Amino acid sequence: MSSVPGVTPGQPYLFTRSYHQPWRALLVAAGGFGAAALLLFVVDATGPMWAGMPGWIAAVASIFAANAPLIIAVVAAAAFTSIVGFARATGIRHWVWTDLLYGLFVGIVARAVVELLAPTLGGFGGPLGGALSGDATLALAIAASAAVLISPIIEELYFRGLMVRALVDALSDAGRVGASIVAVTTSTAAFVLLHVVAAGSLVPVGLIIGSLVVGVGCGVLTVVTGRLWAAIVAHVLYNASGLALLLW
Repeated sequence: MSSVPGVTPGQPYLFTRSYHQPWRALLVAAGGFGAAALLLFVVDATGPMWAGMPGWIAAVASIFAANAPLIIAVVAAAAFTSIVGFARATGIRHWVWTDLLYGLFVGIVARAVVELLAPTLGGFGGPLGGALSGDATLALAIAASAAVLISPIIEELYFRGLMVRALVDALSDAGRVGASIVAVTTSTAAFVLLHVVAAGSLVPVGLIIGSLVVGVGCGVLTVVTGRLWAAIVAHVLYNASGLALLLW
């Protein structure tokens, strides 16, 4: 019988080792996080410069700053610290129909929690806020596409597909439950921090609560299912529902 690299006899295929050099993968992740935080800070600090440009340019700059370093880190980690390939390392190779149900459930619960504690009142914060005052329609379309499709997928690939899975591998000696708790906690803290940086000088309470709930929910989905799709569905639904409330 053939074996899969990184799988010990009797070990469920669902929980194969994602990153064979997990600490190096986490080092790559740290570099991506630092680069994203720095770029977001620069975009926010140079806000007056963006005010004189078409709104869509500021929108693209903000989206690039938040997402480009993260996806580069994910690709680099999969290429240089894993021997199972990008799709298997991040957990997106396999899809089970229950992932959709789990994702919908967590996404709805996360949005409900946020709306109960800090109802959405409308308006975009951070660098994008100024962008929407210019070419409103185009900037809004770009921002909406990023919020519903681009950012959730890239953030899940990075925070859960890279960080959570690499941490679980790195801390395997602590047992799967212990490693999972540390992985979800650490990735959620980083997830919240990056969103706070992205918000700039205005950090709504709802943003912190939402980032915390989504971080924990998607992290738990990742370690429980061993796949990434449920987390992606939850994150996309959460962001889409938030955008709908903003535009209501």
